[in-house]
Order: sequence, then C-alpha cells, then structure tokens
Amino acid sequence: MLTKKNFVVILNETHEFATKGENVSFMKGNKILVVGAGAIGGYFGACLYRAGLDVTFLVRRQTYIKISKDGLSVKSHLGDFVVYPPLIQQGSEMSFVDLIILSMKCYDLQETLEQIAPLVASGATVLTLQNGVDSEERVLAYFKKDCVVAGVVYITARLAETGLIEHFRRGTISLGERSGEQSERAAKIHTLISQAKIPCHLTQQILKEKWEKLCWNATFNPLSVILDQPLSLILQSHELREIVQQGIREIISVAAAEKIFLHLDIIEDTIAVTHALQDHYTSMYEDYKNGNKTEIEHLNGDIVRRGEKYGIPTPVNKTLYCLIKGLELKRRHLVERGGGSV
Repeated sequence: MLTKKNFVVILNETHEFATKGENVSFMKGNKILVVGAGAIGGYFGACLYRAGLDVTFLVRRQTYIKISKDGLSVKSHLGDFVVYPPLIQQGSEMSFVDLIILSMKCYDLQETLEQIAPLVASGATVLTLQNGVDSEERVLAYFKKDCVVAGVVYITARLAETGLIEHFRRGTISLGERSGEQSERAAKIHTLISQAKIPCHLTQQILKEKWEKLCWNATFNPLSVILDQPLSLILQSHELREIVQQGIREIISVAAAEKIFLHLDIIEDTIAVTHALQDHYTSMYEDYKNGNKTEIEHLNGDIVRRGEKYGIPTPVNKTLYCLIKGLELKRRHLVERGGGSV
C-alpha cells in the first residue's frame, strides 16, 4: 500500500503529458542520454521519450534487465503509461549525443563522469539535476571545458521498485547558465523539454535557485533522519524550527561569500512551504531507511567545507553533518554484526 511515508517530497505543479509524436518537429535529430532511471531520471526521461524524443537511458545491470523485460512504467495522477526506451550499460556504447541529463545521486557523479567522458569530448552538453550546489563545479573541474547547463528539479515522485516510478504531482525543471547569461544551448534545452509538455523555466538566476533549494534540503532532510519522524514534528517544535532557522542563516552567509545573495525572507519562506508537506518524510529519510547512501556530503558537508574556506562558522550544519555521519557509521556496524536495524 502506498503511504505518505514513501513520498519523495518537493514542491510541484500540474501539467499534461505530451503524447508520442505530438509537436516534436524541433526535437527530431537531438540525441539525449539520461543517466539513471530513478524517480527523477525515470520520470522525466520517460516523459521525453513518450513525447517522441530520441532518448536512451544509461543504467545499471539490474535496471537494464528489468526495464528490458517489463518496460519503464510511470504511475501518475495524470495517467499511467509504459515506455520501452533504448538502454545501455556503458557510455562507450554510444558514439555521440547532443545532451546528457544527469539524474543520479550526487555520490554517483564521479563514476558517471568517467562513463560519459568520450561523449562530452565529442561535444555533448551536460544538464545537471542534482541536489546541492557542487555538481556543476565537479563536472567542470573534471572536463575542464564549458559543457554544463545547471538545473533544479521540483517534483513529488518515488522509485517504487526498479522500473516503476510513482508520480504524485507535477514535476518542474528550472535551468540556465551558471553565469546568468542567456545562451543558445540553454534556450534549446528549454525548448526540448517544454515541447514534451514538461513545465520548464529558463532562468538567469539558476545558482540562486540551487542555493535556495539547498536551504530546505540541508535542514529538513537531515533532521527527518535524526528524529526518525515526519516533517510535522519539526514544524510543531519551536526548538527544532530554531535549528532550521539558524542552519539557513549559515547557508545565507556562505552563499554571500560566493556572491550569491539570498534574502532573509528565505528562512520563513522555507518553513512556510513545508506546512503543506507536514505529514511526509524526506528523500534522505527514505534513502537512509532503505539502506542506501545519503547525500549528506553534498549538502551539509559541502556547506561546512565552504564555510571553512571563507572563515565562516557553520555550527548547526556541522552538527547535522556529524550526526548523519554517525548514524551511517552505526548502520554499517550493525550490518557487519549481521543484525540490528536503523
């Protein structure tokens, strides 16, 4: 049975799916590689393929076997559908693509960069859809060329099982150049995604949007894991809300050191939008409870390291980071002993 405990929660809207072959004249001839078929890549990639784009998925062996046999299924309030897109297990199986959409978790990025290196060398543009604010920097440092368009995703969806995406509300993508400049490549990606009837916003402030989303991810995500409770507990507690508020203040200070200026209103805005989600658990909670890695290194860990670089204290983020690392260590010890639970 589907319960609210299983949701991966982000703010969202509504839209209708594009059907196969509808309004795709602009998109023909553009080869797209989606890396990962989880909640994000699986949902958006399936929508793009369904709309008639030339989409291939780069996936792990287990996912390859499952989707090859049963297809990639999306269960959505907008209507269920199944697609059977081309799949590869190694980036070397393709010689050229126009666009690579990175949808896997932050901790899988390094392995992915090694896989897609020949495609980027051949001219592919990379669209990043990861949480945090370090993915674009890591991609640029690896390839040492201007190949990145940054993106932010807002969606309510979950990977129910391999090859099955459960989508509850509309997903939106914001994208743009890190420099804030307008570019032909960002505009083209925006058109590709929009013509598939995926709501997509072209912005000149994409880095600011990524930092704003980080304010939520770096506070509510770790707290939900530490407390082993839905978001409502955080909202009901004055003391826990103070942790959120101070954690965001630290993020605002670190962002300002990097010339990203967030308004103080982001503190109360971040808390206010969470009231609509109060019965839910976070994606980091789901990752931790399912025995998977968390993205703590690329959320609070990244904030702490940037704060140290600029001489900015980040005690709340450091505490949240250390507590999650401690819980992950505890889990490893329990597994090694052959028992216990998280």
